[in-house]
Amino acid sequence: MPSFGRAGLILLLSMVIFSGIGYRWLSSYDMVEVEDKIEAPMKKWSPPTGQGKPPASCTCPAKSYDLAGSIPTANREDIQKRRAEEYKKHQARTSSILNTLLFAPSNSPLQYPIQGFTVRPLVPTLIPGTVSLQVTKGVLSLGSQSEAQSVEGGGKKSLVLEKLSLEELNKLLAKVTYTIPVYHIHTGDLVHFSFELHEAVFPIAIRQPTVPVLFDMGTNISDQVTITTKTFMRYKELKVLIRSLRQFYKDVVLIVADDSFTPENITEENVLQYIMPGGQGWFAGRTLAVSQVTTKYFLWVDDDFLFTEKTKIEDLVEVMEATPELDVVGGSVSGNQFYFSIAYEEGDGVTGGCMDRKSNVKFQSLPNYPQCSIVNGVVNFFLARTDAVNRVRFDPKLKRVAHSEFFMDGLGQLMVASCGHVSIGHQPIGANAQYGRFRHPGKDDVLYKLQLQYYKNHLQCIHYG
Repeated sequence: MPSFGRAGLILLLSMVIFSGIGYRWLSSYDMVEVEDKIEAPMKKWSPPTGQGKPPASCTCPAKSYDLAGSIPTANREDIQKRRAEEYKKHQARTSSILNTLLFAPSNSPLQYPIQGFTVRPLVPTLIPGTVSLQVTKGVLSLGSQSEAQSVEGGGKKSLVLEKLSLEELNKLLAKVTYTIPVYHIHTGDLVHFSFELHEAVFPIAIRQPTVPVLFDMGTNISDQVTITTKTFMRYKELKVLIRSLRQFYKDVVLIVADDSFTPENITEENVLQYIMPGGQGWFAGRTLAVSQVTTKYFLWVDDDFLFTEKTKIEDLVEVMEATPELDVVGGSVSGNQFYFSIAYEEGDGVTGGCMDRKSNVKFQSLPNYPQCSIVNGVVNFFLARTDAVNRVRFDPKLKRVAHSEFFMDGLGQLMVASCGHVSIGHQPIGANAQYGRFRHPGKDDVLYKLQLQYYKNHLQCIHYG
């Protein structure tokens, strides 16, 4: 086997700085001098051609809403400026050094970890493998001071190991620890190391372990699921819903968020009514109702739905329990299994992204449940994990024009499926003039939603198909 000899093993220092649009790399590749010079210069690591380019602008689907056009001309420049600043902060919060594209060097004699090395903040952690290391955020140290005679830079971001035999070097490397000296719950570091003409890079994940939050499933459906609904000036329909529910599930708790202008008290057993200020809107009521759920799952229903013999909550729970990565599973309403996909491109970071909601488009079938398919959004009848939905939440700014927008906010966070074998009924539509005056959105409601999506979701266009 070759000896490292006097050439030594050289570790380089890189750093991450915050720029105007997020994080970017600055690397100092100045080689630390050792007694034996390497005649050929070391090839500096860089992304392959075509990588690291600014993102391209996206293409809006035909007949899309031009969201920038929904902003009044007098306010547009100021709103665009505020949106740009907020987007920079979003990138700084959500980007990670671990997203850097890395390529394994070909024909390299170096051995190093490529995945799975995770450390806790402030805790020294041995680095696996028999290679030398260099870091950007944390510091490198050896196990004892006596061994530091052969090491330059111990306790710093770079180390030089020189004048060592292969056996001595491997002994030292087995005791190198990595420590990030500041507390951070979710970040990362990149390690650059080199030997002679060879260089490699690998990631370190820095994670504060999270505390599990578990739900006791108990033995009954009432221990597992809470039913939630939102009502507004439709007490007749709500009472029909409750009667149909009790025909099949006598003990399951129903939470009612009520923003009627003239509330009526609901005194049914196992019904929790939360009175809101009048006219707060659809998503404000959903958020309130879900916030009070104490079970692992909740079942969302509209206040004019009707439980039938096909409304088997247990069947939806079975799908969720068998597929832990699922967050939401929808059914059908009177045989209408509405679902949709969402195509999203982030765009160039300036004009914004492009979004296309496509009705009745699904992905693959769910393993072991051929009647279920993966989608991006479902109908108003769905079972969901309480903790997952609370992380996304229903935006209370959306009062009357709102449903798909929750799944848009949850894109990339919520795994959603639609199943056709569980259904709920719908009550006949009756005349309710007072309710009707508020039910149907006007042009101002639609315009406000488009303005909100332009700013909040950093979109330039959206298409509903």
